[in-house]
Amino acid sequence: MEKGFSLTEALIATLLLAVSLLGLLQYYQALTQGFIRQWQFRQAWSAVHAQLDTYSIMGKGYAMTLAGWQSQITSAAGPAGCKIVTARIQTPLGYVAQSSRIICDPTVSPSL
Repeated sequence: MEKGFSLTEALIATLLLAVSLLGLLQYYQALTQGFIRQWQFRQAWSAVHAQLDTYSIMGKGYAMTLAGWQSQITSAAGPAGCKIVTARIQTPLGYVAQSSRIICDPTVSPSL
């Protein structure tokens, strides 16, 4: 009686190992994509609020420096001489974060 594995057993073990590794690689890829989506989601909302904060201080937004990201800031007349400012950020994966804020000039007193 010989000790060891037969060729068939070794091939089956190799096949099971390969299938397991493929499953783990797909799981890792999905996990990585989820982290990237979450990071872009958080960065987009942070950038929207930063755009609005910058606009309220300087009267204009700032240019996005991240490759593939798009930013847009618009303003429209609002109540009592204020402006309604809207900031919109689009991530490379296509997620859009948009927020608006009413910004009033502190030197102008509102008329009642």
